Amino acid sequence: MFEGRKRCNDYSIGIEMEGTEDTPYNDKQYTQLARLIRVLIKNYPNLSEQRIVGHSTIAPGRKTDPGKSFDWDRLRRLLDDDVS
Repeated sequence: MFEGRKRCNDYSIGIEMEGTEDTPYNDKQYTQLARLIRVLIKNYPNLSEQRIVGHSTIAPGRKTDPGKSFDWDRLRRLLDDDVS
């Protein structure tokens, strides 16, 4: 469930990343993810940085990705920078 709506897969975009809860994601992954998110936001008007969440937010207790090794603050900073 997300923002009170069920069946998230019917209206969401999933981005798969290679990583684990214990292995940090690398620089290129963060850079490419930020670029992809920017393109998606430009093409989907209802999408915003605030609506970018992990599986762990959508299905707490059932899903744990992207995990504790994912640096959400780093992603947000990259989204604020010009990485095009």
